[in-house]
Amino acid sequence: TIFDFEINDLAPVNYIAETLTYGQLNKFIHEEKQRGSSLINNHLLVRHKRWSIPISSFILTLIAVAVSSFKRRGGMGVNLAFGISLGFLFIFFDKIFGVMVNKSTFSPFLAAWLPLILFGSLAFFLLRHAKR
Repeated sequence: TIFDFEINDLAPVNYIAETLTYGQLNKFIHEEKQRGSSLINNHLLVRHKRWSIPISSFILTLIAVAVSSFKRRGGMGVNLAFGISLGFLFIFFDKIFGVMVNKSTFSPFLAAWLPLILFGSLAFFLLRHAKR
C-alpha cells in the first residue's frame, strides 16, 4: 500500500487506552512512546489507575468504618455528612491530579498514588482514634 498505517491509527486516541486489557495497554504504551505521542502521560496514568482504583475502594471502606464508629451528639447524620464529604474530597483530589498530568509534566505514578497515600494515612489515623 501507499500509506504505512493501520485503520486503528485513525481512531481517536483519547479513550483507546481505557478499553484495552493490561497486556494490550502495555503494548500500546510502548508503541506510543516510539511514535513520540504527546498523550503518553495520559496512557501511563490509565495504567497506574488500573492498580490504584481497587486499593482506593479498600481505603474508602476503611474510612467509612472509622467514621461510622464515632458517636456524636448530633446523631449519625453528622457522621454520614462527614463521610460523604471525605468521599467527594477524595474524588476531587483524584481528578485534580489527573488534570495535572494532562496539563503539565506531573508524574503519572504520583498522580495515581498520592491521593491513596494521603487518604490511606487519614484512614489509619481515623481507625487509630475510633472507639472500639
